[in-house]
Amino acid sequence: MAENLEKEHLDNPTSTQSENSLDQPVIVESAEVINQNKRTENTEVHHYPKVEKKNFKEYFLEFIMIFLAVTMGFIAENIREHFSEKKIIHQNLEAFKNDLLQHQSYYKQTMIDFNKVLPIYDSLVTIFYAQKENLKLPVVSRLMLEGTLNYVVTINNPTYTQLINSGSLRYIENNELKASMASYQEKINSFINYNDRIINLINGQNIEIGKITDFHDFWNREEMVNFQIYTPNMNAFSLTKEQRNSMIAYFRIYSVQFQAGLAQTNSLIKSNEALVKLLDKLLEK
Repeated sequence: MAENLEKEHLDNPTSTQSENSLDQPVIVESAEVINQNKRTENTEVHHYPKVEKKNFKEYFLEFIMIFLAVTMGFIAENIREHFSEKKIIHQNLEAFKNDLLQHQSYYKQTMIDFNKVLPIYDSLVTIFYAQKENLKLPVVSRLMLEGTLNYVVTINNPTYTQLINSGSLRYIENNELKASMASYQEKINSFINYNDRIINLINGQNIEIGKITDFHDFWNREEMVNFQIYTPNMNAFSLTKEQRNSMIAYFRIYSVQFQAGLAQTNSLIKSNEALVKLLDKLLEK
């Protein structure tokens, strides 16, 4: 009987191990549980720093420092912009002065041209009024060749136009200068507009004048060598009283144009010179 028990025990060793495992359970901790325990221990060990409360004076001091920093930065930026704008205005005024100096050269030449052609129209008016156009036909033909030309006034003022379009004129603090600049530009516009109206009036009469005037040899290319003035061939006039009056009125319009042009140019020269003097004073500062 004992022999059978021993044999049975040897044949079934698994049953013995199972019984031992049931009697003494084995505890196996996973890596996740171990890590969680370590984090818990670290959390328990960590100590938060003690926060010290600031009093009202410290908060107020910080506010003052921040406020002063922002204010000083704002003031510094305004100062920088002010000097930048002042530099730009100074450059614009120098450019405007250069424009004025160029205008002076143009006005001098305009005065020369106007004084040169004005006697031409006065002579033509006198000749036709005295009914001596056929007696002085060569003189009339030469004077008409020199005189029947449109004089277009062109005065550019680019710096002032730029100041107006960009709004930079408001940075000029001198009210006298701004008023003088505006007045000067107004005179330029008035001169140009008046001259354009006279030219339109003259061009409107060209067809009628062409019906009673012989222009067949005017502006002869062969004769106008090197732009020299020549005396064109012209047939004699046969004018009615109405046609004569038209010729007189036609050349009188030219005469009025250049008489007014001389007066306007002279006024512009005075305004120009006054502006240059004012600019010289401001630019020296």
